[in-house]
Amino acid sequence: MRFALSGYGWAAAMHADAIALAGHEVAGVSGPNDSRRDAFAAARRIPVSAREVAEMLRLAEPDVLVVCSPNSCHLGDALAAIDAGVHVMVEKPVTVTLAECHELEARAKDGGVTVGVGHMWRHRDEVIAFRDRIAAGEFGRVVRTHGWGVHAGWGPAGWFVDPVLAGGGALIDMGIHAIDTARFLLGDPEPVRVQASIGRGVFSDVDVDDDGVVIIDWDNGVRSVIEFGWWQPVLGGLEADTEVFGTAGNGRIWPDFAGFGADYRHCSVGMYERQIADFVDACRTGREPLASLAAGRTALAIVRAAYDAAG
Repeated sequence: MRFALSGYGWAAAMHADAIALAGHEVAGVSGPNDSRRDAFAAARRIPVSAREVAEMLRLAEPDVLVVCSPNSCHLGDALAAIDAGVHVMVEKPVTVTLAECHELEARAKDGGVTVGVGHMWRHRDEVIAFRDRIAAGEFGRVVRTHGWGVHAGWGPAGWFVDPVLAGGGALIDMGIHAIDTARFLLGDPEPVRVQASIGRGVFSDVDVDDDGVVIIDWDNGVRSVIEFGWWQPVLGGLEADTEVFGTAGNGRIWPDFAGFGADYRHCSVGMYERQIADFVDACRTGREPLASLAAGRTALAIVRAAYDAAG
């Protein structure tokens, strides 16, 4: 399949590498900064580099657009692809608001295209293995989970800390990964109540949230606690790490993370490659991708409910 990218940052680079490893071609890239976009394209031998998404899609003629632009651009980029009859994989969050997500769902259905969301931890081998242990009953009836979406000692800049472009801060950036991972481990239950305590500019001088805790009650009776933040003083768990507490014991995805060597890469290109392979198969067969639009909508709904709950 032929792919195209909107955006040329870190996520776009990971997807470009994953697409190549999966044996597919990146035919185009779009974005507003001409010099950065052209340098990105030249480094990866991408033939089409264009400022506007629609123009890039017309010139590159891809089968799939991977949306890696700032969060506020997700809907517009995705709709441009749908209008062109192109399948869409959107980096998380799927959109900034639920109204935008509903619009995307309706347009995708009318356009007959497949849409997936970049919740890539669903494709990490350790996460899948831990989910299977939970499903097999190793921990008995699960009562509670504790997950992390934290950067210790650093945090992002640029559009990530712009409340308009990002639609939030550390929760919509990092916490959403831990939320979706907990849900995936539990077999994708539905949330019935969301509570939150969220701080803004706690550990850094930003105008968005950089610290907080979300509590989710699921319809299967399990409660999930999610810690999220940037610039945290200590790392309680790796990104998307989750501990499960059940009536027969407890376990954790990465229990010995403090002992990993310097060459360990937690956010590896391998899970992006598997996400690409799954999405290509979904496009070809008509099934839902593992990280489906519905999964992205639920994760976003929890994030928006947490922001509302915290006031």
